[in-house]
Amino acid sequence: MIFTQSRRLILRQPRDEDLDPLLVSWSDPVMTRYTGLKPDVRAFLTQLIADMQVKRPGETEPGGPWYQFIVARREDGAMVGDLGAGFGLPGERQVELGYRIHPAFHRRGYAREAVSALIDYLIEAHAIHRLVGVAAAENAASIATLRSLGFRQEGYFVRSYMVSEGEWIDDSYFALLASEWLERTH
Repeated sequence: MIFTQSRRLILRQPRDEDLDPLLVSWSDPVMTRYTGLKPDVRAFLTQLIADMQVKRPGETEPGGPWYQFIVARREDGAMVGDLGAGFGLPGERQVELGYRIHPAFHRRGYAREAVSALIDYLIEAHAIHRLVGVAAAENAASIATLRSLGFRQEGYFVRSYMVSEGEWIDDSYFALLASEWLERTH
């Protein structure tokens, strides 16, 4: 099922054949530095795909409030990454966004384009009022993506996220109102 599209990308429901491409980015030490490495990433992703195949964005079960979208190129269907939307986080009609673009596809504007398409979809299909993005303070690329989309920094949390045994990093908290997005883009 395709949820939305942009000029170059499709945001769709995960499929069983997405497991191996997802394993690459969900196992990459650079990528997982900011999101955490799962003890059994294959089992985690297998369950995530199964959950996404039976629930729709905005539903909380199975697996909780997050929905994971696959980002694929329109031209050839190649999976370039995935986006997460945590519905109800931090509150009603709000969504926390997460994004992961496969390292082979970095620096092509895919993160910005995919998140932009997802924001449009969330506002239109789910009447989302406010969007939130949390980025490690040292993750300059993620912060640049959020700022380029109009997100404003609303908070800075010192040593709030453990990335490895005993190593804590700072997080930056960003947000954008749907009304601000619509004024900016429409």
